[in-house]
Amino acid sequence: MNNTHFMFKPNASNILENTKAEVLKELLKIGYPVPSVLYFNIKDWRIKQNKIISEIQAKFFHHSHLAIRSSSQSEDTAENSMAGVFDSFLNVDSKEKISIKEAVDKVIGSFDDNLENQVLVQPMVENVAMSGVVMTKALDDGSPYYVINFDDSTGKTDTVTSGSSINKTVYVYNGVRDNYFDSPYLLTVLNLVKKLELLFVNIPLDIEFVVDKENKISLLQVRKITTVKKWKNDLNQMVSDKIIFLEDYVQSLMNRRVGIYGKKTLLGIMPDWNPAEMIGVIPRPLSMSLYREIITKSAWRIAREKMGYQNLPEVELMVSLYGRAYIDIRNSINSFLPKNINSEVSEKMTNAYIDRLENNPHLHDKLEFEIVLTAYDFTFEEKYNERYKNVLTREEFLQYKGAIFELTHKALENTKDSTLNLSLSKIEKLKNIQSKRKKGILNNPFNISDYINTLLTECIEYGTIPFSIIARHGFIAETLMRSIVSKGVLSKERITDFKRSIKTIASDMSKDFKAVCNRQISEESFLKLYGHLRPSSYDIMSPCYKNRKDLFGDVFKEQAELPEYSFELTKKERKSINLLLLEHGFNSVNADDLFLYAEKAIVGREYAKFIFTKHLSDILELTAKWGECLGFSRSEVSMLSIREIKRVLLSPLTNDMKEFFKTKIKKANKSLGLTSSFKLSYLIRTLRDIYIAPVQRNVANYIGNKSIERQIVVLGPYQKEKIDLENKIVCIEGADPGYDWIFTRNIAGLITKYGGANSHMAIRCAEYSLPAAIGCGEQPFEKILKAKTVILDCEGKRIEPQQY
Repeated sequence: MNNTHFMFKPNASNILENTKAEVLKELLKIGYPVPSVLYFNIKDWRIKQNKIISEIQAKFFHHSHLAIRSSSQSEDTAENSMAGVFDSFLNVDSKEKISIKEAVDKVIGSFDDNLENQVLVQPMVENVAMSGVVMTKALDDGSPYYVINFDDSTGKTDTVTSGSSINKTVYVYNGVRDNYFDSPYLLTVLNLVKKLELLFVNIPLDIEFVVDKENKISLLQVRKITTVKKWKNDLNQMVSDKIIFLEDYVQSLMNRRVGIYGKKTLLGIMPDWNPAEMIGVIPRPLSMSLYREIITKSAWRIAREKMGYQNLPEVELMVSLYGRAYIDIRNSINSFLPKNINSEVSEKMTNAYIDRLENNPHLHDKLEFEIVLTAYDFTFEEKYNERYKNVLTREEFLQYKGAIFELTHKALENTKDSTLNLSLSKIEKLKNIQSKRKKGILNNPFNISDYINTLLTECIEYGTIPFSIIARHGFIAETLMRSIVSKGVLSKERITDFKRSIKTIASDMSKDFKAVCNRQISEESFLKLYGHLRPSSYDIMSPCYKNRKDLFGDVFKEQAELPEYSFELTKKERKSINLLLLEHGFNSVNADDLFLYAEKAIVGREYAKFIFTKHLSDILELTAKWGECLGFSRSEVSMLSIREIKRVLLSPLTNDMKEFFKTKIKKANKSLGLTSSFKLSYLIRTLRDIYIAPVQRNVANYIGNKSIERQIVVLGPYQKEKIDLENKIVCIEGADPGYDWIFTRNIAGLITKYGGANSHMAIRCAEYSLPAAIGCGEQPFEKILKAKTVILDCEGKRIEPQQY
């Protein structure tokens, strides 16, 4: 630890009214770890340039390299921070007068005409382990978090303030305990920050630092945060009051649960049903409650039980941490355990899966491919030995392997009563219900709520439960296809060819969209079939296709037909796959059966989603109508849960209906504001992650092997103005069928913040041979949004934002 002693002076806030150089000189005087300081203004430089260079060389005689930085009069005022605007030069050779002169001239050249602007010269910090910037409050809302943006890999000291790389960012609650830190460097930084807070009482600070490899810290800059006027005064206390209850709740979730295997749980925003992609990290109450009602409450569990996985107690998949949606990963893992294994094996494998994810948090969005062995494939034993060797005895492993094999073999059976075929027939029944429905009189909140309740029941029984089953078959198919590639029987390119040849409902929609643009079918015909789709399927504020005036835009021009792909196994490929199937005991399935199964699962999943989201869209539109009856906008209704909207069916209200719900909406709005102010980790492994939250940095799922550089276009679910997408890389947060229209605009590539390797958009991009990075993560995505163009290199698996 750094043992520097500090002398604290009361009422030191006036120090921060000075320039960067002057502030550092004052802090150095009172004992803070500031590297030696020398500064001068432009006027002096012009009069006595040679003398100043001699002074620099004399003062820093024992230092081989210098940092020559700006200290402008306009740089760090109370109203404005201009961090990184002016030039700075590092590693300037202290022995070379010409190098010093050139660096100073370039710094001055970046200033305005004020002759009082200063140039700051300091020795370079050597052997850098970490460099970065700390904000003592969250910049956007002033919530009680230290925001540390740092680089601990390059050895440079300006990568954060210069914006030259994607750095690590971590939110640290102001009341965090020291024993929660696993990085001695971060703890050293926080100790310095706390000492500065004692000097500058009640002043939010922006602090630049460097820590060397001996854990000695150097202070490079201190200034006031300039966004204070935008903050809510009571936010600090509100977060502090609630966080202790959040800790208690998470601890309760972490404890053992009756009927559930595993010594602890993890909570994540993207595993399994991926709420971050589907409803957002901080969804509005209506979105979250609908997602819970039709999927994460029971449909997810019932579907897996029908396929031969464990029968679970009445546990839920998704929890809400003050409005932030998380998946309970232990519950998810339990739902992937086959029925026919004993308790000891179930306990051991659950703990092994949790341990692997806890130790490899970057795999949090790849639970079903990289963590849990949810299905048998041709590399099952190799994957087990690579990841979980010695977790089970040989006898236990054979039992587990046999149960997984039996479950998978049964899934592949193409019988009338197979779970895949039964689920597809249920989806057809839901479609039939939709086509025969007669609209009743829906002119009051009670009747509308009653009808919504009916739609929800139908949607779950004939929509989301069968969809969940079909989606699981899709994962099984994908797992088998990947293992065929791993075995060297087929190339990755051949599997891509196979996927391109598959015609999904999304393919039909693209073809019909082009037909409208080519005036071969009417807009009305198109909207009758596809009008229920919307970006952000669970969001009442996102207009569905039939309510979007910009859907067709100005694309009424002759458009090229979509390419047609075909696929057929060669005799050699068919023979090799048949041998592989026999070798692994799939005696009743041949190569053609396997590929037919995969096609049926992929097509069925997209079709099932297309059908059940019509019910979902109707529920949202009826909810909007319910709100209209009471004088509420869509935005106001979005702040109510579906349970509250159904409440009128169960009991009389205790107040005037409009006033009753108005109070609920007001309270929900206040809660949503508080939710945004909590900074929680994307993967909560221990209580530590409630207090120390790293910003998500995903490993993206790259589609194809092309490398392109294009201008970016950012799309949101509420987009109304027309945007030219042609030959652009489109950036969206999460992706569902509501964004499928973008594929008709001749886009060059796609980048999403959230999404998995087997997500809807991953399949669509593979189908179109479109370069894409699906689920690149929060921090890389935010940096991309600030760029003008992006290099999307799928073969090299990198995304590089460009500023020109």
